[in-house]
Amino acid sequence: LEEIIDAFDAIMVARGDLGVELPLEQVPLVQKRAVELARRWAKPVIVATQMLESMISASIPTRAETSDVANAVLDGADALMLSGETSVGSFPVETVATMAKIIQSTEENGLSRIPDLGTKPHTQGGAVSFAAMEIAELLGSKFVCVFTEGGDSLRRISRLRSAVPVLSFTPNLQTARELSLVWGSKTYIVPKVTHTDAMFEQVDKSVLEQGMCKFGDEVVVVAGTPPGVSGSTNTLRVHKVGTGAES
Repeated sequence: LEEIIDAFDAIMVARGDLGVELPLEQVPLVQKRAVELARRWAKPVIVATQMLESMISASIPTRAETSDVANAVLDGADALMLSGETSVGSFPVETVATMAKIIQSTEENGLSRIPDLGTKPHTQGGAVSFAAMEIAELLGSKFVCVFTEGGDSLRRISRLRSAVPVLSFTPNLQTARELSLVWGSKTYIVPKVTHTDAMFEQVDKSVLEQGMCKFGDEVVVVAGTPPGVSGSTNTLRVHKVGTGAES
């Protein structure tokens, strides 16, 4: 399992396929182990197959299916996927709405139940990301704002499953598309910059125009210097919105 996860950029735990390869009683534990390892290595993980299977022909799920969806969230999955329920089912819209409602309720009331990673970061980027989230939680910051070229910084922060919302900024369309799978974040495509001062101006512009912050709100910014170099995460700053590079 470790070798498979190490070889790929993201993981899908497809329980139907696992049930073919493994005894059925082993599938739940393999699912939990796969999610645990993927989070630890900062790789997005999807849980799929028969999530709300009964909704292919019924307008409401069974209570067991509801628990299955919630438990996948509590295991630490980045995303849950429907298949037959929406491709051939009679209630595709209701199914999506039901899953979204279960996920939202679970995250609002059970985020603290998601297990810790069990390890401390061993890289510079991992340490900076971990520290950024710790600081944001202690200060009650509005957001953690992450500048990323390839997405690694955001994935490291997302795996911590903090209640502090995360915004990511990237100049790369492909990276933005890949990050749509990552838990708990919203990604903005921004112009390339050559100086870190411009990053703080981009943060101010985005959060003020969207009405997500007001002048003087604190956010924690994670970036790499010099800008534009993938894997160079080395900067953490507590920034007051509206002050540009002055904070």
